[in-house]
Amino acid sequence: MSEYFTISQINKYLKNIIESDPFLTDVWLKGEISNFKAHYSGHLYLTLKDENSSIRGVMFKGDALKLKIIPEDGMKVLVKCRIGVYEASGSYQAYIREMTAEGVGDLYTAYTQLKEKLEKEGLFAEEFKKPILKFPEKIGVITSGTGAAVQDIINILSRRYPIGEVIIYPSLVQGEDAPEDLVNGLSYFNEKCPVDVIIIGRGGGSIEDLWAFNQERVARAVFASDIPVISAVGHETDFTICDFVADLRAPTPSAAAELAATPINEIMGNLNYYENKITSLLKERIEKEKLRLKGYGAEKTLSRLKDYIKDKHLKCDELFSKIYSLEENIIKYKKSEFLLKVAKLEGKSPLKNMEKGYLPVFKEEKAVKKIKDIKKGDNIRLVLVDGEATAEITEVKQND
Repeated sequence: MSEYFTISQINKYLKNIIESDPFLTDVWLKGEISNFKAHYSGHLYLTLKDENSSIRGVMFKGDALKLKIIPEDGMKVLVKCRIGVYEASGSYQAYIREMTAEGVGDLYTAYTQLKEKLEKEGLFAEEFKKPILKFPEKIGVITSGTGAAVQDIINILSRRYPIGEVIIYPSLVQGEDAPEDLVNGLSYFNEKCPVDVIIIGRGGGSIEDLWAFNQERVARAVFASDIPVISAVGHETDFTICDFVADLRAPTPSAAAELAATPINEIMGNLNYYENKITSLLKERIEKEKLRLKGYGAEKTLSRLKDYIKDKHLKCDELFSKIYSLEENIIKYKKSEFLLKVAKLEGKSPLKNMEKGYLPVFKEEKAVKKIKDIKKGDNIRLVLVDGEATAEITEVKQND
């Protein structure tokens, strides 16, 4: 035989034919994953199969990092890929660029996968739930500094529990940077600004809007918190991973404010109850003693008993005076403490600074803190006491 080809030449020839076909350079495939393997390099290797055939596939690290779902054996998926030949083995395979779950959304699939994973690890177990204090001195709140949720929480706590200090940690609650902000907020209260309870959450929205609260790092930070955490994400029908991990789940931010502390009127009601109870028991004891004394017939003995009763009356009067004095002191102390807390709360209110003329400035929903954050031509939003205004930057000047 005068002419022959090497295996490498044939494989290269077939590679050129297959990879030059425009149909095979950008194609969607539907199939079921089997033989899935996540390599330590970050590349993903798998086999896609249907009822009759299969094809090997690979997804390189750069594309794999963009996945919202976690591939696993048995999962039915749609993949966008090109078909190419691996010359070393002479096999053709799918080089996958995108992958989505078939039939359900990627976000819902990712949510379900993470929920099952953390539940198996025990992060949702009741045995790890920390109790919420009934009378917290400081309440930390992690949420948007400009949303309706923070105003609802402040208003409810100032009305129902004015003796507690509310500390706000303004955080992004939506977008790619939101998970890091939420984790930083939890770290801030656990390490730098200790509080008795933390409320973390935001108002309602779509699953995309609430997605920051379905992130694994946020869930693990909530679980690791030494301070009890109340999760208040979305509306009553919204459930996030953060809700399951938290020590207590509130259906709304407003409900979280109600659950964070015992209402002041309930505290005063308890004080009144115990005061009436003590008074009633003392009166009942006196009446019993009066009935018992009626059994003494001798005049001399009765006279002594009358003196004894008078003495006891004096002691009772003295005891009543002490009780009422103690009660007045408690009420005065609580009133003074209450007024002090209210003064502190009002002093820290963002509205006070706004009334003085200090206005929050936002650019694309981010707070503007330094002159370098804006430039000429930028549109900004000003938050005033009674509304909002937009403006355009016409000049930027930095202080020397």
